[in-house]
Amino acid sequence: MSKDSDQAEAAPRKFRLGPLGNLNQVTKGLAKTIRAMADGTLDSQVGARICNGLGIMRACLETQKLEQLEARMDEIADRVARDRTNAARERTSTYEAQRPSH
Repeated sequence: MSKDSDQAEAAPRKFRLGPLGNLNQVTKGLAKTIRAMADGTLDSQVGARICNGLGIMRACLETQKLEQLEARMDEIADRVARDRTNAARERTSTYEAQRPSH
């Protein structure tokens, strides 16, 4: 028996990205893909395509997050404006109530 037949070759591990549901996971996926290309686990052309897709996903998730933040800021600005208007009305009505009538 030859030495080669005694040792079973380990099958190459299949490249898996894992979950990609949020920005942090997509960033980890990009890093994992780049490392796999660097160590030869993943063909560089395939890796480049994956990185391109992940880059698009990252941009979409960033845009979505910015839109959520913008909506939240608008909500806060509206609340502050409403609170200031109410406070001004209260000051005016308090002033008029305290004013001596002639």
